Amino acid sequence: MEKIELADTNVKDFAQARRAAVDKAGEVLSRPVIVAWKDDNSGKSAPEIPGGKGDRWHDYGESNEGVLELQVGNVYHFIFMEAEGFVEPDINLASLEDHGVKFLCLNNACTKEDLDKLGYLGGGLGG
Repeated sequence: MEKIELADTNVKDFAQARRAAVDKAGEVLSRPVIVAWKDDNSGKSAPEIPGGKGDRWHDYGESNEGVLELQVGNVYHFIFMEAEGFVEPDINLASLEDHGVKFLCLNNACTKEDLDKLGYLGGGLGG
């Protein structure tokens, strides 16, 4: 897996870090998809793995086609996969927009706020 550190990137929060990661991933991959992430400030990570401790989020990202790891500001970590060549999006794939920047993430790698905006309830399709 390729690793890129954006140590000099000044970000205030997770949302800014994710935008920076998505922007950089877009320079490296044709169709980047967030597979997993970790926020060292809050201790949160995705996907949430019941009973998972330590770097389980990272293990998940690596074992689910993660090809690019981005570290933003030494605090925020993201693993991306390449979606180029997929015939159709997987039902577990969410298309998000953040300040005009569109990107994709696996549902279990989206934040609760993202899923709430999309109308997901309890991790499944809502509506």
